[in-house]
Amino acid sequence: MMQEKVTRQELREMRVGQTRIITLTDPKKVSAARVTCTQLKKEEKLEFLVKQDFESNSVSITRTK
Repeated sequence: MMQEKVTRQELREMRVGQTRIITLTDPKKVSAARVTCTQLKKEEKLEFLVKQDFESNSVSITRTK
């Protein structure tokens, strides 16, 4: 399922250890997802492992803390 962007709320709702693979509509949004995860780490102490795939416009996000 494609979506426009990765929201802070959906990242907050992830459980520790949960992985989501999100396909985005725009390749620029892949980098934006990584930035959003970094902001949540700095602001709310949530940690994520982010793997970007620009060929398929997708991002794999695993919550680690």
